[in-house]
Amino acid sequence: MRPWIWHALFIILLVLSLFNSNTSSESGDRGDRLKGKYEFMGRALAIDGNYVHNVGDLQMNVTNWGFFGSLPKSNYPMSESPSAQWPAGSGVEYLYAAGLWIGAKVNTVPLVSTGYPETEMYPTMNALDIIYSSYEGDLGGSRFPAEGDDDFDGRADEDWLNGIDDDGDGAIDEDFAAVGKQMFSCWYTDDQSNATKLWPEHVPLNVHVRQESFQWGDEELNDFVGVRYHITNIGSKILSGVYVGIYADVDAGPVTYGSYHMDDQVGYWSGTHCARKGNGEYPVQFSIVYVYDGDGDGGMTPGYFGIALFGHNDDIMGARQAAVNYFRGLQPYENGGEPTNDFERYSLLAGSSGKSITDATADYRVLLSAGPFGVLLPEQTIYVDLAFVCGDGLEGMLDNAASAKLIYDGCYFDLDGDPNTGVLGRETPVPGPLKMWYPDPCASDSMFDFTKYEVCWTNLDCGRELYFFYYNGCYKGENVDFADYQTGIDGKEHQLNWITGSSPPPPNIRVVPGDGKVTIFWDNISETVPDAMTQEYDFEGYEIWRADDWHRPRGTSIKSGPSSDLWHLLDARDIANGVPLDRDFRSPYSDGGFQYQPLDHIKDADKYIQSFEEFLIYSPLSTVPCPPGLSSEDCDTIEALARHNLGYEGGKQYYKFVDDEVKNGMYYFYSVTSYDHVLRDGVPTSVGRRNAPSTNFVFLSPQSKTAATEDEGGGEVYVVPNPVTTESMEPWALGPNNSDPSGIKLEFRNLPGCRSTVRIYTVSGDLVQVLNHDGGNGNGSLAWNLLTRNGQDISSGVYLFNVEPEDGRFSSTTGKFVVIR
Repeated sequence: MRPWIWHALFIILLVLSLFNSNTSSESGDRGDRLKGKYEFMGRALAIDGNYVHNVGDLQMNVTNWGFFGSLPKSNYPMSESPSAQWPAGSGVEYLYAAGLWIGAKVNTVPLVSTGYPETEMYPTMNALDIIYSSYEGDLGGSRFPAEGDDDFDGRADEDWLNGIDDDGDGAIDEDFAAVGKQMFSCWYTDDQSNATKLWPEHVPLNVHVRQESFQWGDEELNDFVGVRYHITNIGSKILSGVYVGIYADVDAGPVTYGSYHMDDQVGYWSGTHCARKGNGEYPVQFSIVYVYDGDGDGGMTPGYFGIALFGHNDDIMGARQAAVNYFRGLQPYENGGEPTNDFERYSLLAGSSGKSITDATADYRVLLSAGPFGVLLPEQTIYVDLAFVCGDGLEGMLDNAASAKLIYDGCYFDLDGDPNTGVLGRETPVPGPLKMWYPDPCASDSMFDFTKYEVCWTNLDCGRELYFFYYNGCYKGENVDFADYQTGIDGKEHQLNWITGSSPPPPNIRVVPGDGKVTIFWDNISETVPDAMTQEYDFEGYEIWRADDWHRPRGTSIKSGPSSDLWHLLDARDIANGVPLDRDFRSPYSDGGFQYQPLDHIKDADKYIQSFEEFLIYSPLSTVPCPPGLSSEDCDTIEALARHNLGYEGGKQYYKFVDDEVKNGMYYFYSVTSYDHVLRDGVPTSVGRRNAPSTNFVFLSPQSKTAATEDEGGGEVYVVPNPVTTESMEPWALGPNNSDPSGIKLEFRNLPGCRSTVRIYTVSGDLVQVLNHDGGNGNGSLAWNLLTRNGQDISSGVYLFNVEPEDGRFSSTTGKFVVIR
């Protein structure tokens, strides 16, 4: 049975269990109560596909119940979200699902908890236990080398991103570490009752998993998604022989192909590869298991998709690969199929080789695991890091995996402020007692004895440093010496993973459709965030993008966005600092710039801003009370402007751009991206790194304005296109999906500026469809997918429509249109 069937059955069982455990004597409809329970469950369990890493070219659905991927072609709402789509907008997928496996022995009995295919890990049903999102520069998300103690309580990153006050100071998520241009954070355990209801034989290890995943939007860093699992023993028993693995049902091919998963090949690579670093290359080491399409689907599937193991906190020398296993779908375990019980799973995690033969194309599953981690005591935590990577061919995938590994390796910093720790390549504290101990095993230093309470800073990774320095497979560049390959130099004893210099974060944008125009608003957060690595403010400018002619190819959605070839640049402005373009964006919008004052609707807005400034000068940490007559949104904007004028944290400036070269009813994506400059001796010299347009896109369709009231002259409602033909609908036809089964539409235009009911009839008077419209916000357009009330396609013919407004100032309207199939 395909795994999604079990998942669907689980949803039904879970809903019923929720209803049965929450019966009530209050009056009311039982169906309504059940619907409420399901909606509550949905707020905790991520099954809707709304959490997708989509700022890069590898787009992946994220869940908070143990696996990545969207289970394409299943009955889940998330099934049409990108699973591991590469490139973005192509409709070519490489993954069905990839689940976390944790194995250990409890009193010598091997147990394994799996995120997939047996879904044994879940969050609680608390509405707070959802997926949270963030990005570098987010308020409360600072981390070293910036001031990592956001709340100034003497601790850094202690209130991780989970919607809970972890440190008990009354604030929520005010001091966590934000990583990358897009970060998702969630948690789950293996001991929820949901797991045993669906999998009665499941015996939990009693582990808590904190899952964090991140992605970058820079054009050279957007082909991978990094993941860190924090695994904590929350039970009372010691877990011994701990292994952690990723089990993946890999499927490479276009989702338009019915059996695209049946002609795959899998492989494994482990070794040293070169990563670009400045003007040279740097060797990195990793292990990666991968899939590719056996025949390439005629050039449609050129990618290699892999899962790379990078490291964990129990291995100073780098990631230890314990096992790589392959399995074939629909085969018994004895013939190379999937394991069926914990004894088989644990054996595979620990190193027993899978029996599949991989010299022929087939439907494969893979398992990559690390360990053993020794014992995991109650309340003890380990973490494991990996990356999902895609690239053009094997070498392209390895290049991208090497870039990801370089970011994972990060940098060493002087976190403790002590210049005597992290020197001479010695960054690892080893506590005594020690007898005849070498502080640097690779050097000719003398041996020393250390007492019980002494600490010896030791160069435990010296062998790897020497290997990298003398490795001749990478171009070193000029002026490189051994110190460039050493860790623990100049007092820098702390390794910070998952950090890289990158372009500024994209701004927050809001896009408003209008009649023949689209207005784009954004804030200045890109200007306020220093480079994560150098801590220099290197923002240079903004670029405004639009994507046209998108028709929702099969396997894509507004979440995955358009393919990269559909984006084109509308405008770009920068700081007038000698770096081209030298077109200052900071001049007022009325003078041809971008700067925008968002309070035009408020009389005496400048006086409000001034009064807010006066309040904040004396109480900068407080929120300014909102004066009567203003909305909370207005006050938030006024305070943001006041803080910006004062140079305080939380201040914002706003910008705007109007695109008036659009057509009503057509589909567009918009994006505002940022880019930086290269600093030499503190002086900007050239354009640096750019975000891709996919980092913060928004989808919309311009709308016609509403009709005037009858006293103002009114106006007739009309239909576009008319006649309705395949050719006339082609410009805005979309590929059908579950929520839009026809993919086509016509539009009623010039509808009244109030609530209205639109009824559609045949010429013989049969009611075809009833549509509701609210034009109170100025939108005079209403789309219809040409389906009847029974969900059937309408046939060719003449149709009549009637528009009944609820507001008496607007008159009723009738009309007709022609459909030619």
